[in-house]
Amino acid sequence: MSTLSIPTQRTSELDDRFDALARTALNGRDDAAVEFETVFDMDYGQGSTEPMPAPAARRTPPPPAPRAVRLTRRGRTLLTLVFLGIALTLMLTMGGWATATLTGGNPEPVRVVEVQPGDTLYGIASELAEPGEIRAMVHRIQELNSLPGGQIEEGQKLAVPQG
Repeated sequence: MSTLSIPTQRTSELDDRFDALARTALNGRDDAAVEFETVFDMDYGQGSTEPMPAPAARRTPPPPAPRAVRLTRRGRTLLTLVFLGIALTLMLTMGGWATATLTGGNPEPVRVVEVQPGDTLYGIASELAEPGEIRAMVHRIQELNSLPGGQIEEGQKLAVPQG
């Protein structure tokens, strides 16, 4: 078992050094009117027979300046989770508007035409369309046959609207 040995000085020497330190600390203060002995020479184990002097009025420190709001790691995590929850809720509620159905809608009645030598898409559309509606008919034929442009080949079968 080890013991800690602390070199000790005489008690009176320590008391003298403490008293000198306390006196120098109190010399420059205005509230040093209280006698030194009444403050420092109390017997701490016994009840005091003299009442304690009232402490001098001290200035209250000014209220602290308002601090800027800082987010902690927990706050940032919570904020991110709340944002993701709101985004998920919005996607789920509004996602039903962008859903495809299994039904294809109303099918358009069509007939199949085979492209003959010298036929053009514009010529076929002009035979089927009303006057002044030829461009609209070309566009409808392109949509029905998924044509990327106006190029057709001899012998190609095209779906055209009936009528």
